[in-house]
Amino acid sequence: MVFEYTLGVVIPVPQPHRETLRAWREEYGGEATAPIAPHITLVSGSYLNSWEKAAAQVRRVAAAVQPFDIELGAAQTFRPASDVVFLPLDTGADECWELHRALLGDALRHESAFAYHPHLTIAQNVPAAQLDAAQAALTGTRLSFTADRIQLFDTRGGEWNFSEDIELGS
Repeated sequence: MVFEYTLGVVIPVPQPHRETLRAWREEYGGEATAPIAPHITLVSGSYLNSWEKAAAQVRRVAAAVQPFDIELGAAQTFRPASDVVFLPLDTGADECWELHRALLGDALRHESAFAYHPHLTIAQNVPAAQLDAAQAALTGTRLSFTADRIQLFDTRGGEWNFSEDIELGS
């Protein structure tokens, strides 16, 4: 029997920045962002036939990567291509790219409407006034943290579910 699941691999944002970003996401992105913790997506939308094989690959990739620093910069937008306001990675984008590429081998196959661009979403698919407000309010943003783990999510059961927290370099 063959199953297909959607898999997500993200870098979680640690405290105290997690709560700050969650507040900004709720203010500008609306209630739809509330259940989603602030994160930087590495892979999303991959379909797999073997959950264990895919999870093992994520663990192997994570073990081979050492923790690295991330600095989030001033808000930018993908408009007009996409109604999104995000914080770019001023530091750490290269490491995210390397992780993204390494994760896509073997058991994972990435399908996305957009090219990979490491970022942290603040607001998306909300009225233009909210996007404008987010971009204006977060022009001086500078948040730094160490990415020392990745998290694995899946859609087994139909909704996004947290599956595993995996330390980098272990």
